[in-house]
Amino acid sequence: MNKTIAGIAVLAAATAVAGITIARADEGDLGGFGGHRRHHMDKAALLEKYDANHNGVLDPDEKAAMKKDWDAHRAARHAKLLEKYDANHNGTIDPEERAAIKADHEARRAELVKKYDTDGDGTLSPAEREAMRKDLRAQRESQKQSP
Repeated sequence: MNKTIAGIAVLAAATAVAGITIARADEGDLGGFGGHRRHHMDKAALLEKYDANHNGVLDPDEKAAMKKDWDAHRAARHAKLLEKYDANHNGTIDPEERAAIKADHEARRAELVKKYDTDGDGTLSPAEREAMRKDLRAQRESQKQSP
């Protein structure tokens, strides 16, 4: 009896989660199942770029176009990593090569903290992070516009 009640409770919870996910998808939520939004573009920018029929929601074919672009972006980034860090040219990032990536990442982070940590506390406050983001965006934009 208790197993039946527990099973019904689990089924009800799963159904509720699925219903919420479907409802969010119908509302045009671009965050996916987990609701995580690690896009470099906000929802409005994504809609502007991919909402071909301008109905305010990404339809399946529009989502497919977005996914195709994202997959191409990921493949390009992966190729760039391989070009820079795949020392033995085996087509994968081995643990030693991963350590090199991590070391470069930590060095870059230290460089950014040194540059933008105006109060000298060793971490970036929200205001310092925003100043850093603003500068990095401006750098990216200028790189896009130069040949």
